[in-house]
Formats: sequence, structure tokens, C-alpha cells
Amino acid sequence: MRDVDVLIVGAGPAGAVAAWQTKQAAPEMDVVLLERDRAVGTPVRCAEGVGDAGLREFANPDGADWVARRITDVIFQAPDDTEVVLSGSGLGWVLDRTRFDAFLAAQAVAEGAEVLVGAEATAMARNGDGRWHVRVKQRGSEEIYRARVVIGADGVETMVGRWAGLETRVPARDMESCAQYVLQGIDFNPDAIYLQFSHAIAPGGYAWIFPKGVGVANVGLGLVALKTDGRNARQYLDAWIAQRFPTGARTGYTVGGVIVHTTIKKTYADGVLVAGDAAHMINPLSGGGITNAMKAGRLAGCTAAAAIRQHDTSERRLSAYHKAWMDLLGEDHLKYYRIKQALEQMDDAFLNSLARTVNRIEPAKRTIGRVFAHALLKHPQLIPVAARFFV
Repeated sequence: MRDVDVLIVGAGPAGAVAAWQTKQAAPEMDVVLLERDRAVGTPVRCAEGVGDAGLREFANPDGADWVARRITDVIFQAPDDTEVVLSGSGLGWVLDRTRFDAFLAAQAVAEGAEVLVGAEATAMARNGDGRWHVRVKQRGSEEIYRARVVIGADGVETMVGRWAGLETRVPARDMESCAQYVLQGIDFNPDAIYLQFSHAIAPGGYAWIFPKGVGVANVGLGLVALKTDGRNARQYLDAWIAQRFPTGARTGYTVGGVIVHTTIKKTYADGVLVAGDAAHMINPLSGGGITNAMKAGRLAGCTAAAAIRQHDTSERRLSAYHKAWMDLLGEDHLKYYRIKQALEQMDDAFLNSLARTVNRIEPAKRTIGRVFAHALLKHPQLIPVAARFFV
């Protein structure tokens, strides 16, 4: 049995930043970060896009080897392929997640955290001594870690949250199934990300093109199974690519699930915090979660360090983490979720009409706000939702 102050399960962006920030806040603490896969950052189950401002809170992307592409434009595509180039969408980046996640883990190691790969948490229980006993399997052997605080950053399939008695289930309507290829030899603007909304192409979600270089991109889609005609995400993706990029060479493939729900109602328990995808801390409108995860990891790490120093890792003390998250982004996600629900009412014919209408706006004034304003004019049933969003 090994005693540690903070045990973090999952070395994605949330877990790595939690380890890094815990050690930065409290260098004297023993922090261990577990990754069940054989290497941090693999396999990649992500479109890899992030905004500039959120990323720079944690790392400088300029010239970094973990950056695949700098993005300057966002292009929305209607079901009939009408393109709307947005103005004022800001700078963004497409990452190389394998390298980026490894970079974050290296930051944690540099601060003094220990990272264990191929180490899977298989059980967790409270044994009456004020600590969590976590059974960890690594290289065919098992060891018990006795932790003052456990941070669950173990993704959409989180077990830490369940072991701690938290409600982490996702309604089927709010879980998107995703499939993605890396395509080479395709024609698109390599400085732009493309988002195509269509019930025929990706029911309940959207399709995307995220450039990795000139002629190379992550091309994928996410959909809600309840809204499909029986085909799975890969079948929808194959059909879209056959139409859009019939000569593209497929050099990589990944599948996964994305939660487009709101943050779970309780992200804490005695001696436990959950962060990132494990706590549904994803933007429910876009499905983006990388910077959200890092921000949650920072909050979790700092909260854990402060609680341990105060000799109080009770549920009551750790609840400050949940409040801080809701103030930071959680309340906004509730609003984004309502917008998502409203957008689901728009059929393909309306989306085609909206794109043509918006393209009459002067390009420099074609912002997401103006796009939404035009949608309200054409879809007055969205006005009550918009009122709740902007008030």
C-alpha cells in the first residue's frame, strides 16, 4: 500500500493540468497521475481544435511542435453546401493531441508529479480511515494507493465518479457518436475549419473539417443515434466523404463518444473531485472540451491542494470547486444547451435558406451574432430561448 496526497485518474488535458497545478500550488505534496493507455495522448479521439485565448492560459502555441495548424477562419456550410464565411471568429489552432497531451504531462512531471502509464484504476473504496483506497493494475500486478483526494479525469466512461456515488449517466439524446478519418489529398481552405449542419448528413450533430496541413485534415461527424435512420456514425461519414471527397486517401480512423449535456449536478464527494469529460464539462453546443478540461483541471488541482493543507477534504469543503466551475463556465453551458435544443428545430430547408440570407450581409459584418439574429427573424419560436440566453 502506498500513501499519496492526490491521485489523479486519467492523463488527458484535465488530469495532466490537475497534476501540474496541484504541485505548483503545493510542491510538498505527493501527486500521482495514472494513465491506463501505454502512452499519454494515444489513441486520439478528438477533432483537435481549440481557440487561441483559452489555449494561451496554459501554453504558448507559437512555434510549438504540438501545433498542427493555425486557423484564421470559420466556415459554416448549409446542407446544400452553401458556405457562410464568418467574420470576427478569432484565431484558433488544430493541435497534434498526441504531442500536446504529452507536453501537458511533461509540465506535471517538471513540477514534481509522478506519471504512470499502463496503470489502470480498477476499484475504489472508502475504508474508514479518511482516505480512498484505489486498486491500480499495472504490468500484471496490483497495488493499493491510499489517497487523501482522488481526482477523476477519466473521460466520458468515468468510473471514479460512479465509485464515489456521483450521478454521471448521460441521457441518450445528449450523447453523440462520432467517427473521424484523417484524409489526405483533399481540396479545402487550409486556414479554415468547416462545420456543416444537416439532418441528412449528421442528424442531431454536425460534420467537420479541421485542417492538419495543406490537403490534410481531420474529417468527421457526430450524430445522435436516436435521430438516425439506423446507420451508425461511420456509415454516415462514409456516405458524406464519398460525396465530398471521393478521391481522398484515408490514413487514420477513430471513433468515440461526445457528451453534449450540461455539467453533472454534483462534481464532488468526500475526498473526490471529477473534471473534464468525466463531469460533462463540454460545451454542449459545439462539443468542444479541451480548454474546458484544462480549466477544470486547474480548479480541481488548486482546490485539492488547499483542502489538504487545511486538513479538510470533506464534501462540504470540496463543494467550493463545483461553485467555482459553475461561475466560470458551467452556467454558460446551461445557456448553450438551451440554444442547442432550439437549433434542433431547424430543418435542412430552413438552414439552406438561412445561409443564403446571411450571405447577403456584408462579409466584414457577417458575425455569429448576426447569423443568429437572422435565424430569429425566420424562426420566431426561438425568441423566448434567445431572451433567456442574453438576459
